[in-house]
Amino acid sequence: MRSRRFTVVPALFVSVVDAVLLYSLFLVGYLVAAPQPAMSGVAVRLVPGADLGVALQAAPGDLLPWLQLAGNLLLLAPFGALVPVRVSWFGGWARISLGALAVTCGIEFLQYTVLTGRVVSADDVLLNATGAVLGALVTRPWWGRLPQALTAARPSAPPRHALRPQYARSGI
Repeated sequence: MRSRRFTVVPALFVSVVDAVLLYSLFLVGYLVAAPQPAMSGVAVRLVPGADLGVALQAAPGDLLPWLQLAGNLLLLAPFGALVPVRVSWFGGWARISLGALAVTCGIEFLQYTVLTGRVVSADDVLLNATGAVLGALVTRPWWGRLPQALTAARPSAPPRHALRPQYARSGI
């Protein structure tokens, strides 16, 4: 998108942020909905730390529980990293945390109600929200730069609509 309102750099920046957010949305959707191997044990783990206990009790060569924990930590990191840059309402830690909690609770609810064969865990919620906050921590210096660049690039003249051009009024 390129117009008088956006200069080339902010327009490119906005487009890249939007593309990465869309790609991460599809990636999260795939990872959440992809079939998993049959899990033995309880399908709902409401005690925080249960997944960490499973990882600690795993065999020495079994990396799958550790990859699961790392994946849950990184799942919503793009949300925390890019949404505050793009949407100024998410400009605070509490709003990022609440948004990440809402998204991850929605994911877990979807896994519990629609996607069978998935484990719903309190650790998933905590790790996803923590990953979003860590992603926001990485991009914190850039949160205010995009809105400032966009407002600095706006022309001082009032906006005109293409179908209703505004002509300068003369005294005649």
